[in-house]
Amino acid sequence: MSSPIHFYLTFNPYLNNHEEPHYTQAHEFYERLLNEVKTNPQEAYLYWGKIIGSSRESKLEIKKFEETIEKNKLLNASTHLYITDFNNLWVGKVESVSSEKPKKLKTLSFYEDKKVEIWFKITDFTLLEHHPESSAQKLSELYIDNEYSSLKIDEISPYTTGISYPAFVQDLSEEAFFDEVDETEFSHLILQGHPAINNMASLQVLKYIHSYALPEKLYKKLPHSARAEIEIAEIDILENRHHNNKRIAFSYIKAFEIIMNDLVIHHLKRQGFGDEFFVDATSMPPKLYLEQASENLIPISAFQKNYSIGQLVYFLQKAHQTNFCLKKAFQPHKPFVDFVTNDLSTILKSNKILEIRGILAHGESDEVSIHDAMAIRNLMLGIGCKGLIHNVYQSFYHKEFKDFSKVLGNYQSKIKKSA
Repeated sequence: MSSPIHFYLTFNPYLNNHEEPHYTQAHEFYERLLNEVKTNPQEAYLYWGKIIGSSRESKLEIKKFEETIEKNKLLNASTHLYITDFNNLWVGKVESVSSEKPKKLKTLSFYEDKKVEIWFKITDFTLLEHHPESSAQKLSELYIDNEYSSLKIDEISPYTTGISYPAFVQDLSEEAFFDEVDETEFSHLILQGHPAINNMASLQVLKYIHSYALPEKLYKKLPHSARAEIEIAEIDILENRHHNNKRIAFSYIKAFEIIMNDLVIHHLKRQGFGDEFFVDATSMPPKLYLEQASENLIPISAFQKNYSIGQLVYFLQKAHQTNFCLKKAFQPHKPFVDFVTNDLSTILKSNKILEIRGILAHGESDEVSIHDAMAIRNLMLGIGCKGLIHNVYQSFYHKEFKDFSKVLGNYQSKIKKSA
């Protein structure tokens, strides 16, 4: 199974005309597209342009970009446009490209006096990272090893030189930002919002999370959507909007569901086993199968939506001792399989997590007490206990994270004992 190929661009944030130094054309683009989506979600789009000097002639081969989008569609995967000024990193969902000015051009006034060599039609958009260190970390997951580039680069960085923009890149994490959107709650990822776009409290929240719950090294492993759910919930708590306690609990259950999908399903895909397991995409929720038992089943590689926590636990319990592909994929992660198939299953049942998820998802939040809503947050994040998020990552990356709470030095008292 091949991986999707995406596009990568840099932009100069100082070319905009806004007085606020941190408000770039990407922020303006986000707000304009958000309004478009709210007004007409089915038809919403906005064009992002790649600018060149007025005296330059474009040498882009537009067919390569069109071919990339079509190949990704065959993989049932969206095409991403990664955009960065090296302070923030954004990602857009690319519907199409054009080397000519589109007849129905909806874009920023910023482009009025600019020469544009390629237009990207963007139908969804979000912020991935919002400070230089985390942006550089995410960029390091982008690499170039494809037929559209003569270069082979193991990881992109702010100092990478010699590449032509827009660059054709792959994403090591293979996170399907837009394809995994829960359409029962949002039609577009942009509607979920992002805590750092218009809220200065996000950095403070991250500091609290890293200091008191999830160390930064571990937190970076979380998928973008899971981190967004956690940060939105914690900002809500920081700003004392206690009427949203049950929404906060739902955010944490959703974050954990996204994490489990990443550590089970996406791990199988990243290991090259996406065509060895199957899903009934017509059932609600989708059901996983170890073999193609009927014609309506499709490989998990062709299905991008998330599975329920209960389905993932049952899948691992059923397959971890008998299925060769799964055993091979999780050979280095045996403690994770043990935790999920034994401890996690018990914790979920004793705390009625799956039942509460269903209640909150269907808007019946009055049936869940405020105490139980906060208990879920404590259980997931690790307030007064070792949290489930920490448990799954410390068991999956058991060698990397085994010493988080272990003193490693060899200390000897300097006080000489009396004879």
